[in-house]
Amino acid sequence: MTILVTGASGFVGSHLLDYLKHRTGLTCYGLSRQHPDEARMHFCDLADRSRADETIRLLKPELIFHMAGSFSNDFTTDFGNNVLTARHLLDAVVAAELPARILLMGSAAEYGNLDPVQSPVAETQVLRPVSVYGWTKAAQTQLASLYASTFGLDVMVARTFNLLGRGVSEKLFVGNVQKQIDAVQTGKRDRITVGSLDAERDYIDIADACDLFFAIATGGIAGEVYNVGSGKAVSMRKLLYDMLHEAGLDKSIVDDDAAGKATPHAQVSRIYADIGKVSVLLNNT
Repeated sequence: MTILVTGASGFVGSHLLDYLKHRTGLTCYGLSRQHPDEARMHFCDLADRSRADETIRLLKPELIFHMAGSFSNDFTTDFGNNVLTARHLLDAVVAAELPARILLMGSAAEYGNLDPVQSPVAETQVLRPVSVYGWTKAAQTQLASLYASTFGLDVMVARTFNLLGRGVSEKLFVGNVQKQIDAVQTGKRDRITVGSLDAERDYIDIADACDLFFAIATGGIAGEVYNVGSGKAVSMRKLLYDMLHEAGLDKSIVDDDAAGKATPHAQVSRIYADIGKVSVLLNNT
């Protein structure tokens, strides 16, 4: 089977590509906006429709993981990277008349601010995104539904909650904390500063997420959405303390909400995924 991973130089894409390379019977290619050195990595900016068409016709993938995207919360940037690139990819598959299965990476940000009693949140929950990023991911989800029903594309969405793993973006809580931990360990700073730690979130290790991505891509139903998460909530405080413990650091070095400002994580006090739907697929792989 020939597999294509977009956003292959990013956190999720690079981990997924490594995951797939260890499975037998797969020929894997990666797409990146960077000019890669590896033979099976291809330069492609999916914002360019003609480039998307050319790449899809050249590689003829049977399975596509669309992991490319951005979360800048700048409308022009995120609309281009999360909506237009997905549209160009889907249009390229339609134009090439490929019977490919396609997995788009969604986000829990599509749900927006939920009351804690609404967790575990199921895929049927009405989407009310409260950020530009969440809105663009919700728009991408609607594209998947449209192309599945109108063009008969075999496309699904992995609505992904929070990810854990080395290399996660420093814009996110875990990446920011890891950057500060690294700085403490190298003597570049003495303390770690964070915002509010009162919220509880669903975190899943990137390796476990890759298992679910593969299960959805190979066993999911066209037009459907599948939550990707751990199915449980963990407090931001416990997450932080676990990271400190693993690094051999004491929690006394933390300035909790020192600036008097809550992080974006504090917008919702508690949210975690209902993973019953994806668990069925995982058990069948």
